[in-house]
Amino acid sequence: MYSSKQVCEILGISMYTFSNWYRWERKEVNKGCKPYLPEPIRASNERGKPRYWSDEMLDQLKEFQSNIVVGRNGKYGEYSNPYHFETKKYKEEMEAKNDGQ
Repeated sequence: MYSSKQVCEILGISMYTFSNWYRWERKEVNKGCKPYLPEPIRASNERGKPRYWSDEMLDQLKEFQSNIVVGRNGKYGEYSNPYHFETKKYKEEMEAKNDGQ
């Protein structure tokens, strides 16, 4: 079991970012989306008590992190960046794809 501090160290993120992930998820759930982050194990139901994540939950968080758009040309850059198709990264991907055919 990992504490939130340990999870953040493993993922290479700050506690603020980690908290934001869960805050964003709550907003999306309130809009009708399904939860997509693992629910932590709580030591008790009292507010402010420690929360813990298992190895399986950590894998789910790593998967979530790998799908986050990083920078303007991240994993979903073609959807979020209107200039994606003009970028060096896109041109290199297309050249590699054409060379493989």
